Amino acid sequence: MVRIATDTEAASSCCANAPTQWHCPDCGRISQGFAFPYGLCPHCGGRMALLHEPRRLGPDRAAQDAVRLAFEIELGGRAFYQRAAAECADDELRELFARFAVMEGGHMEALSDRYRVEVPEPSPSFRLELAAVFAHVEHRPEDPDNLFRIAIALEERAAAFFRMRAAIAPAGSSEQRLYLELGAEEREHADLLAKAYEEWRARRSPPATQPPPQAPAPQAVQQLNAAALLLAQGDDAQVALVCGEQQLTYAQLRDRVARAAGAWNARGLRPGDRVAVKLPDGIDWVVAFLGTIWAGGVAVAVNPQIPAPEWSYILDEAGFTIILAEHADDTPAPWNSRVVLLEPGRGEVTAAEPVPAQSADEETPAFWCHSSGTSGKPKAVVHSHRFALEIERVSRERLGITAADRLFATSRLFFSYPQTNSLFAGLKIGATVILDPQWPTAASAAATVERQQPTVFFSVPSLYRNLLHAGLAPALAVAGVRKCVSAGETLPASLREAWHKATGLPMTDGYGASETLVLVLTAKDGDDGLQPSPGVEVHPLDPEAAVAGLPTRLSFHVSTLARGYLDRPAAQAQAFRGGAFCPADLFVHTQGGGWRFAGREDSLVKIRGRWVNLVELEEKLAQGIPGLLEAAVVCVPDEDGVDSVVLFYAAKPGEAAGVEQALRERTCALRPHERPRSFHEIPALPRTATGKLLRRKLADAFVNGVAAA
Repeated sequence: MVRIATDTEAASSCCANAPTQWHCPDCGRISQGFAFPYGLCPHCGGRMALLHEPRRLGPDRAAQDAVRLAFEIELGGRAFYQRAAAECADDELRELFARFAVMEGGHMEALSDRYRVEVPEPSPSFRLELAAVFAHVEHRPEDPDNLFRIAIALEERAAAFFRMRAAIAPAGSSEQRLYLELGAEEREHADLLAKAYEEWRARRSPPATQPPPQAPAPQAVQQLNAAALLLAQGDDAQVALVCGEQQLTYAQLRDRVARAAGAWNARGLRPGDRVAVKLPDGIDWVVAFLGTIWAGGVAVAVNPQIPAPEWSYILDEAGFTIILAEHADDTPAPWNSRVVLLEPGRGEVTAAEPVPAQSADEETPAFWCHSSGTSGKPKAVVHSHRFALEIERVSRERLGITAADRLFATSRLFFSYPQTNSLFAGLKIGATVILDPQWPTAASAAATVERQQPTVFFSVPSLYRNLLHAGLAPALAVAGVRKCVSAGETLPASLREAWHKATGLPMTDGYGASETLVLVLTAKDGDDGLQPSPGVEVHPLDPEAAVAGLPTRLSFHVSTLARGYLDRPAAQAQAFRGGAFCPADLFVHTQGGGWRFAGREDSLVKIRGRWVNLVELEEKLAQGIPGLLEAAVVCVPDEDGVDSVVLFYAAKPGEAAGVEQALRERTCALRPHERPRSFHEIPALPRTATGKLLRRKLADAFVNGVAAA
């Protein structure tokens, strides 16, 4: 693993301002990105050249070039291993190359952390023959030995390249140290591959005198399957799922899931194989997802509207055996050959024979969910079959949900918040889960509530706010909703009060994560801060800060904790410690024994030597201003490079002038270092697909002149 430097070391060769535009003289196309596999054009494979010299490269240009070259090598290596794992037919080779892809991904993650540059996007058009050209090895796709020869040659050439660069770099410089580290790693990889190649060839061609290898003795398998466990308690006649005019009872759902498992088995799915469910919410989504787990596969929910670069990244990361989708138009080769379209897939499920649930050890992976963080690429969070053992405990004991309830979550099922609290917990309890294929809006959510009459309503603060502004909130109580739950982002106290005033409904505030699934902290009306949920142990990472009333990170011990991240060893070491999850969010301990959310570590900024909590500042500025839809503050450098605060806001049509005037007047009461230096109206705040504020996107827009000061 590349050593991660300290902030002081990294600052000397930070690549945040590195150039991003490249020109290919062979095909004439312009490409944008920090680095590409082996520095080759993603369109034609030609050697690219930097289009424009950067205006500001910082004090260490050579180190930045070193980092870029390192990324080209590592990005190319990972692309080769990922594509080789996807295209080779040998199971042993597939597993080996997938493992080496994880190693290369770990190297890039360390480089990313050390030099403050995002891991470059994958190249969807990457071809194995490009790696063969770089390795100076003939590409023979029909020969599995050839993949080994290419891989070994790639590692040996990379090691030689890094040694050469280290020899010509200034003695003791940061780029020389980097090249020496990378060269040693590539040499180690080449030796590992050479040894694996010899062992693989020996197993394929054993000596005539050697007896055939004995099959391993069968191991006892614990009888646990998460999908079967989720569906075990529901009464046969009880309605399990409702979507529009469609519905399934628990008996029908169990049968459909068992048939889906049979259909996936018929398509060659083996235990551990991954299946992408890239569909709108609905009964087909649930059947495909649970059917994968039932069959022993690993289910991966994918946003059906996912941007192409993120989809390509997930494809290369996952190596899906089956991709269930409405179309294959946005899925590149070779993955598009694995797409099963919705209608034919539904027919296969109907025609298949039901199969028994595949038992597995409780730590065997059952599904992934991708973290909904606001920076960097999505991290695949790996959950084992163990998650289903107590997935309903918080819902049953803290939220008071019973089998008589009808649950509706406005967020889409690829987001762990509705997936856990509505679908998984609802099914385990034996309740009715209401689904809606539409992308959520205030109007669509209100219409679904009126039509389906849920008793428990799960949503995010931004949609609760939109329901209030549209005058639709009171209709939820009229339709029979008895309890509201908010999570996914910070719930402002003013919004909670306004909701209760408009509807009379209690609202439970929750804090959870993809890594924990359940809401590990919850706050009911009257609670002094967020309280630990049933079955959750909470400990401050800095006990002294907690006692002093200062922000600290927390660790959460819970039975639904994920196994960890896929291909993110550095991130995993930071977030998973001692069998607990330690997010980057900050909390302040309350007098009542609870915790008050104080923002993420990156939302606590220093302005003029004084700490400013951006989350708290937003609440101070925005609370109770008529006509204001939402507001956010970000920290950006001024003309002299000194950090200061700017404010973005969205207002009702025709009310922007009055809103800004009220914001400016309220600013006067703030301390000087908290006052925004400028105000900017925008149609809406940028958010992730799961509703989280993209604060960094606002800062980037300001710096790039989209919102002029």
